[in-house]
Amino acid sequence: MHDRSRRAFLRESTADAHAALDDMIGAFDSLSSYKIYLRGMSAFRIPVETILAGRTWPDDLSLWSEQAFGALIRADLADLNMTDDEAVPVSMAIPPIGAAREDMLGMLYVLEGSALGARLLYRRAQALGLRSDFGARHLAAQAEKSDRWSRFLHLLESADAIEIDRVASASRATFTVAETAFRRASHAE
Repeated sequence: MHDRSRRAFLRESTADAHAALDDMIGAFDSLSSYKIYLRGMSAFRIPVETILAGRTWPDDLSLWSEQAFGALIRADLADLNMTDDEAVPVSMAIPPIGAAREDMLGMLYVLEGSALGARLLYRRAQALGLRSDFGARHLAAQAEKSDRWSRFLHLLESADAIEIDRVASASRATFTVAETAFRRASHAE
């Protein structure tokens, strides 16, 4: 990794996992397919946020200590008359992603990167009649203009003495959790 950025290394290390997840999310071009997406997002995001909420965050990562989209996802589920049982059809087993700084950076790479994709997904949700105050709150909040991604990338590139392979491993593990959640959501339909 001598002449590549850490971001490029992570992008290459997670490319297959990222592509698989994008394929599972799909286009959600109907309310029914959006509900499958929302069920998958609930099964993924809420347990991961629960893990992160219980962690002690290093000072330089404290901006990300509150990944609070779970409440918005629950509100979106309620808007669409989906119960918690429908939202998380099978309890998720979260792989053991440690509390080391590299593990947290790996999770954040996936979570913060998803905000970039949320902009496109929010436009798709709007085409279905969903809004920032009904059914697509979590996407609207993620799609808001923010400097969090650029701040995360700066931190990733400037951090001293991190094991980038461990960051990549935690990123892949986080993608695996997401893929499992979306697979279960699509089979629960």
